[in-house]
Amino acid sequence: MPKMVCVWLPNWPLQRLRHERPELRSRSVVLFASDGSRGPRVAAWAHGEAQRANSAGIQIGMPLAEAEALLAGHVGSTAHIEAHDPAADLTGLRELARTCNDFSPLFGIEDAKPPECLLLDVTGCEHLFGGEQELVDRLAEDLRQRGFQVRAALAPTIGAAWAAARCLAKSHQQPALSNVGLDETLAPLPITSLRLPLKIIETLLELGLRRIGQLRALPRETLPSRFGPDLLLRLDQAFGDAPELLVSERPLEPIVAVWVTDEPLTDRESLKFVSGQLLEELLGRLKPVREGVRQLFCQIKGTAARPVELVVNLVSPTDIVKHLLELLSLQIDRAGLPEGISFLRLEATSVGSLVTRQRDLFGFETDADTYREVSSLLDRLSNRLGATAVVHAVLVPDAQPELAVRHEPYVAEQRTTVSSHSSHRTQQSAQTRPLRLFTPPQRIEATAAGPEGAPMHFRWDRRDHRVIRCWGPERIETGWWRGQSICRDYFRVETQTGQHFWLFRCFEQAAWFIHGAFD
Repeated sequence: MPKMVCVWLPNWPLQRLRHERPELRSRSVVLFASDGSRGPRVAAWAHGEAQRANSAGIQIGMPLAEAEALLAGHVGSTAHIEAHDPAADLTGLRELARTCNDFSPLFGIEDAKPPECLLLDVTGCEHLFGGEQELVDRLAEDLRQRGFQVRAALAPTIGAAWAAARCLAKSHQQPALSNVGLDETLAPLPITSLRLPLKIIETLLELGLRRIGQLRALPRETLPSRFGPDLLLRLDQAFGDAPELLVSERPLEPIVAVWVTDEPLTDRESLKFVSGQLLEELLGRLKPVREGVRQLFCQIKGTAARPVELVVNLVSPTDIVKHLLELLSLQIDRAGLPEGISFLRLEATSVGSLVTRQRDLFGFETDADTYREVSSLLDRLSNRLGATAVVHAVLVPDAQPELAVRHEPYVAEQRTTVSSHSSHRTQQSAQTRPLRLFTPPQRIEATAAGPEGAPMHFRWDRRDHRVIRCWGPERIETGWWRGQSICRDYFRVETQTGQHFWLFRCFEQAAWFIHGAFD
């Protein structure tokens, strides 16, 4: 008898994003997708760990602007908004499916748009785990320990397992169904558990048909003419009366190069020489697919001591042996190596497509050359000083200037962290804001043209400055949920000496401040 396992990962796009970027777990996250002329709309969303009630009105498909207004009630944190990436969701789900190879040699994902479930054919594997229930429990627990929220179920068919995972599974209980009593188990489940198109579900609900048992009670010959062939097919697949094949994913072969010897190495230079040979072998396997190494794992074993493990991270994928060997040598020089090294293993744990750039016709230095030199420098610094020691500034769509930027490690994977409309707004603001901000803003004495007028004269850095041109005001105001509220009017001013400054009037303190200078 076949045994199929379905693992449901609710709200997979948000789970994937938060798993890749743990800093988003404490924030409410909204993913949006463009909907033609109607503008961006909510494609997926989830509360942060600290927020629950204020955004309860958000619904899939509502305008993004409306969702942002509802999210404004969050206390202590702003919402993260970015564009939905279905391709990344599909790739991530397939990669997660491949990690289930320890439980079954046949694994894949559901045939749906969008997919949210893993499928495994565990026929004949249950005895390795002590039984069917133990297998599905261990699988679910393994995924939970990796930070995923899952609901899993085992059943004789894919359709029944899918229905049970959606409707019967709980956080502490993963059902394992058998052929015996399958009719009684599925009959009370809602028709939405049959994986039917939305149009058919709406029609069935209008006719008062809400349970699978009600459909099974209808004459079979009348169903195709009234609801189309999909309804009868899904019913038969769920109860095992029609076949349904699992499209299995192929497990990825690790990109590994190994060196073993009976004559142990005794010095670091010999180890580096062998490492260079292994790197050439490793990169040779990536060359046909135009990919390079982005993260390199190195394992060194000696005669007695525990193995030494080294990790090399890079800003961008590379296929240059010399550069990788230089970075690995930095790690080797700092590591405490075991005596009598007889085993060396290199694995490309993360790879990426190589960037192709136009070469200059006359051999002059180009932007591509500069980019490679800068990337090489950043790689060396990051691996010598640590990833968190080498960072770069990333713009954030936040109205308050002090919070409109964050710093991320260069060796971390680069991703778009703001939505297209928010990014446009941030870039527009960046064009009118100085690159150099004073921390904290410095209080100044200023004379303005009226209670809410533009500044005409101010004193700063023990000098008097007369304003000859002024742009603004730009009103910046934050809500009460941000703690101390901010209400400022910003002005860009040009003085008689040609200098440009960024000033603001603070309404809470009834005072003027200088926040930055345009260089």
